[in-house]
Amino acid sequence: MRKNFGKKPWMYPLPVLIIGTYDENGVADAMNVAWGGIYESDQVVLCLSGGHKTTKNIKERGAFTISFADAAHVVEADYVAAR
Repeated sequence: MRKNFGKKPWMYPLPVLIIGTYDENGVADAMNVAWGGIYESDQVVLCLSGGHKTTKNIKERGAFTISFADAAHVVEADYVAAR
């Protein structure tokens, strides 16, 4: 069923984003993020809780990667649930 929401700054359905980081010891960390998207042509927006290890790593290292989860990798995307 199709639903018209009118003109809104939303994406629907929201993609599942996999955010990858490294901590101060170079140990890799990843989590999935449901609230994120494109902000500008060269920027993204992520809504992350301050309590996540991934958020701490981003703040400390100033770097992260983003990948999109797809239907073929649902199990793997669930494995990297927010910590």
